[in-house]
Amino acid sequence: MDQVTRNLTYVCVDYEIVGIPQSVEPTELVTEIFEAKGALIVSHESAFVACFDDPANAVEAAVVAQWRTQRDINDPGRKMRVGIHLGNLSHALAVLGCSNGNQIVFSGQVDAETGGTLDARPMVRAQLWPAPEPVQLWLSTDSRPDIDGRPLRLST
Repeated sequence: MDQVTRNLTYVCVDYEIVGIPQSVEPTELVTEIFEAKGALIVSHESAFVACFDDPANAVEAAVVAQWRTQRDINDPGRKMRVGIHLGNLSHALAVLGCSNGNQIVFSGQVDAETGGTLDARPMVRAQLWPAPEPVQLWLSTDSRPDIDGRPLRLST
């Protein structure tokens, strides 16, 4: 029997509370949106994690979840942070670690897999994990949610 190898796209979420990132606080709203977009919710101790078969669908789900969280919950002291990466959960968590509240940050692998069609701007190249080249990080600029334009969080 032939097996098709596929890379899952991991979407990691947590919240920034009054400027300080906090541990996982998934809302029913985010879970509902992700599951409606076909995500599998993954149990993880430090972040809310969902995995998708399609990276474009993963980014769309993240945009809708952030927008709906801003609109429906409307808590300016609670800002959703999102990190998205293709194929490796620990790398997706590293991308999440670079995001601020009200930011959706994704790796160059997601950009490449979607053919560069996402509304986004390149932010920085960073060595987040052992690799021959630093990873390009992108900030979603989709117009639905309010986007925070602060520089990304990077270890110095």
